[in-house]
Amino acid sequence: MREAWIFPGQGSQTVGMGQTFLDDPEQMQAIDRRLGFDLLDVMAAGSKEELQQTEVAQPAIVAHAALLALAHGKTGAKPDVVIGHSVGEYAALVVAGVIDLEEACVLVRERGKLMSEVKDGTMAAVIGMTDVAEAFHLTEKISASGNLVQIANYNCPGQFVISGHVDAVKQAETDLKQAGAKRVLPLDVSGAFHSSYMMPAATRFKDVLASSPFKDATIGIISNVDAAVHTDAEKLKALLTEQLYASVRFEDCVRKAIAEGVDTFIEFGSTSPLSGLIKRIDKNVTLKQVTTLEEVAALGGEVRA
Repeated sequence: MREAWIFPGQGSQTVGMGQTFLDDPEQMQAIDRRLGFDLLDVMAAGSKEELQQTEVAQPAIVAHAALLALAHGKTGAKPDVVIGHSVGEYAALVVAGVIDLEEACVLVRERGKLMSEVKDGTMAAVIGMTDVAEAFHLTEKISASGNLVQIANYNCPGQFVISGHVDAVKQAETDLKQAGAKRVLPLDVSGAFHSSYMMPAATRFKDVLASSPFKDATIGIISNVDAAVHTDAEKLKALLTEQLYASVRFEDCVRKAIAEGVDTFIEFGSTSPLSGLIKRIDKNVTLKQVTTLEEVAALGGEVRA
C-alpha cells in the first residue's frame, strides 16, 4: 500500500473546528504567540463570519490539517507523497519537513492578507461541463474584451472553477451554461484567487517567502502548479509564488500520485471536500478522512492492527 496524505484549501473551514485541540492546546498556543492573536479561540468558538476572513481562514485551515497529520505521524505512519489543494499545500510543507507549523501559519496569514487586498474579483464553480477545452475558449473570448476570467481550479472530471473580475465571471456563468454546464455556483470568496489578478500579490509574497527558512522536503510534494513531485526548497518557494496566480491542477496531481503507485488517500481537515473529487477521478482507490484527534486515534489503531 502506498499512501498520499491530502490537505484541503479555503472553504473547508467550519465553525468549531478547533474544539478537538482544546484538551491539549500547547501547539496551538505556540502558533498564537507567533501570529499575535488567539487563533485557537477563533477556531474553537469564532463565528462563520470570522472564519471566512481570508487572513484568518488560511492559518486556521493549515493549522487544523497539519496538527491532525502530525498526530497521525506520531503513530509511526508516514505518507509516500503529500498533496495540498491551494493553501492546503502549506500543511503538506509542514508534514514534509520543509517548515514548522508556526512558520507555515505566519506565511499563510500574510498570503491571505495580500490576496484579500486585490479587489473586484470573484470565483464560481462550474458543474457538469466535461468539455474543458470549450470552457477555456469561452473564458479567453470574454477576457479579450477587457476584464479577465480564467480557469482557476481543475478539480475533477466535470468540475472546475473560474476566477476573475466580477463582471467577467458573471458573463462566463451565462456563456458556460449555454455551452452545456449543468450548474454554475458563485463561491463566497473575497477575490479572484488563482488568476492573473493575483500577480501583484505574488510579487510581494515572493519577498516574504525569500526570508522564510525552507528546508528540502523529506517526502515528495506534488505541486498544484505542474503536478510534478518536488523536494528542493528553492523550487518549492518558486512554485508557491506562482501558485497564487496559476491554476490549481488538482486532478492532474491525483493522477500523478496514482501513477507513482498510490492506492490510498487520507484527507486531513475539518471537512473532506477532496475525497469526493478523488472518487470522481478514480473509483478504485481507497479514501479515508480524518477530521478530529479522535479519528486520528482510530486511524492509528487501524495502522497498528
